[in-house]
Amino acid sequence: MCEYDEEAAGEALRKAAELLPDDGTGDGAEAAQQAVQEALQALPGTPEPGWTPEQEKQIQAMVHERAGLLRRRRQEQARKRYVGLAMYSDPQLVDEAELRMWKQNMTVAILLEFAVSDMRPDDVQSAVTRLEIVHAATYADLTEFKQKMADGEQGNPSGP
Repeated sequence: MCEYDEEAAGEALRKAAELLPDDGTGDGAEAAQQAVQEALQALPGTPEPGWTPEQEKQIQAMVHERAGLLRRRRQEQARKRYVGLAMYSDPQLVDEAELRMWKQNMTVAILLEFAVSDMRPDDVQSAVTRLEIVHAATYADLTEFKQKMADGEQGNPSGP
């Protein structure tokens, strides 16, 4: 134990002893109890107080609530930014954002398909080629793709 810790513990114990009333009641009792707790924490090797299972549940609930609040706040801020972008900016910026999102989604889809398939030598070349096509796509290509998908759904209605 270093000299500083011994001095801090000794000072806290002296303070606790001075604050202790003779009968253990009164205004000094609470302050003395706090001083004793500080002194015990200053001593090395003193275990920290454990949490009861109920306290653990309450702490976890508060942490999850806080995380949910932060996530909802970030989502709301993202929605506001997107609405601001859509309403007050150049339409080309919105098109660019949509194209980037589509490229990200397609890249993930290609990589997932590649990761879960049997690994054959042709699979690597196929995945690389598909990724090159996605990265070279323009917004006009995306619009054309979406139009073909819409036409395909109209031509082949799915039903019971």
